[in-house]
Amino acid sequence: MMFFRRAEIPVRCPFRSAVAAAPKPDRLLAVCAESQRGRLRRRLARIAPEDRQWSVHWRKGSGDELRPQDVVAALVLGGIVVELVSLRHGTLAELLAAEGDRVDPGTALAKIAPRVKAVSQTQKRDALLAQFTARHIRDLQEIEGLRGQIGQLRGEILSLRGRQNAEYLGARLAQAPTDRKFRRLKQEFSKHFHPDAHAADDRERRRRERVFQEFWPVVERIERS
Repeated sequence: MMFFRRAEIPVRCPFRSAVAAAPKPDRLLAVCAESQRGRLRRRLARIAPEDRQWSVHWRKGSGDELRPQDVVAALVLGGIVVELVSLRHGTLAELLAAEGDRVDPGTALAKIAPRVKAVSQTQKRDALLAQFTARHIRDLQEIEGLRGQIGQLRGEILSLRGRQNAEYLGARLAQAPTDRKFRRLKQEFSKHFHPDAHAADDRERRRRERVFQEFWPVVERIERS
């Protein structure tokens, strides 16, 4: 008596999402080749729903780069072999099921990360140029702000100088009559007490000289103060 081995039913199941998952029956029927669809439907009908657990067999490992049409994993169930095919560039970032695990339909099997594009020299140069331009614009804005502050400070300085000059001039004008009176006092003092101011005998001359020598330095100190 001869036994015939049932032929496997191959199904390629493409995906684009960030998660690779075990397909559900309706998904399998949708992606199966039309010539195999009747066989697949009959084969699934003979498997009880509670027994539809896929055996996981990885074709790629964690961290592997993926290109379009790369087979990530093969799922086996009752003579049905499903190949999960990536349709985009990416990286197999994390395995959510181990080799040989049995999983229910719809179970997430792996996370797929988008591919990080290599930065060309032109892109690097453009990025540096953009950074330089942005920094140059910020510097110009800061310079304009400082110019405005400098102009404001100059105006305040001129205003303070004007007030200071006005106060100084007012003080000088207020002091002018006193200065004239002090000069007149000096002249009168010198005229009356300088030893050579008037002809006099020796006694009078010595008296004037003593008075002049004693008080004239006091007058000069007052004038300098």
